[in-house]
Amino acid sequence: MRWEPEAEALLKRVPFFVRGRVKKKVEEFVRSRGREVVTAEEMLAAREALREKAASATEGFAVEGCFGSTGCPNAVTNSAELLERLEEILRQEDLTGFLRQKVGGPLKHHHQFRVALAECPNACSQVQIRDFALIGQAEITLSEDACSFCGECEKICEEGAIKLTNQGPRLNEELCLRCAACVHVCPTEALRLISLGYRVLIGGKLGRHPRLASELVSFASPEEIPPLLRRVVNVYKRYNQHGERLGSIIQRVGWERIREEILK
Repeated sequence: MRWEPEAEALLKRVPFFVRGRVKKKVEEFVRSRGREVVTAEEMLAAREALREKAASATEGFAVEGCFGSTGCPNAVTNSAELLERLEEILRQEDLTGFLRQKVGGPLKHHHQFRVALAECPNACSQVQIRDFALIGQAEITLSEDACSFCGECEKICEEGAIKLTNQGPRLNEELCLRCAACVHVCPTEALRLISLGYRVLIGGKLGRHPRLASELVSFASPEEIPPLLRRVVNVYKRYNQHGERLGSIIQRVGWERIREEILK
């Protein structure tokens, strides 16, 4: 397809790492209008059409995880089945229909109730800016008698939560992020897993008035997560006025009140 110089000049304003994809999308748009030349006018029309399409959402929710379940060495949990269960709950709650009614028009991505899960405290899936978020964690126990005093646990802990003493390892729970890295390097099982679970955060968002998600529960078992999500969604629906994010509701109503109603 031929591009006029003015259209090519506009294309060069697009960041190089997405320029090829944008060019393809523009040509598809122009071809769908029965034309074979990309003019500056066609380029601008395509930009508006593609921007509108990119902003539109077909569902009132989004569920995403990190790469931890595909073999990441940092993963603490493996949550593929849990994510499917959470998505099922959001469908059962008909968030799409609920938000369409509240918004009174087409849904945009910024209307979606967003759920994210990170399989470890590194939180690659940006859980801090999601409505409902989970961070995989491990509860560990220490056995001084089994310690070989190799010091590997102290070396690997990025938070300095493990200290090796003359009696064996000591754990500072206030510093510990429950990533279980110390457990994985311990050659004698002086550090062992007790259970796996999740830290639960809610109410994160970006936008004009950004808000980092707040901790709702410090440690919850996999079995506790689905009913907890349902309670969060129920409170979200109760206070939602115009399709706003949960973080906006918390800013308007107050964190203590929302937390109390979810956990009561």
